[in-house]
Amino acid sequence: MQPFTTHSGLVAPMNRVNVDTDQMVPKQFLKALTRQGFGRTLFYDWRYLPGEKPNPEFVLNFPRYKGASVLLEPQPKLARASKTEAPL
Repeated sequence: MQPFTTHSGLVAPMNRVNVDTDQMVPKQFLKALTRQGFGRTLFYDWRYLPGEKPNPEFVLNFPRYKGASVLLEPQPKLARASKTEAPL
């Protein structure tokens, strides 16, 4: 893999403090055999309302951030979950 020095892409702001890793990819989606296809499950509990209807108040559902390739938290303070599979 070649390192990169420049990335051009749309940035979506994640204005939440202490984002728990269980919110990033909820535990029910960690049963996959591969690490591919997590895009739909990213922040699932915040991103969707009951019935998998997109939550119009969640930033990744805003039309202007469709296709964002960078998620930026202004005050990054990642909270570690007890069920995390990977070390931080």
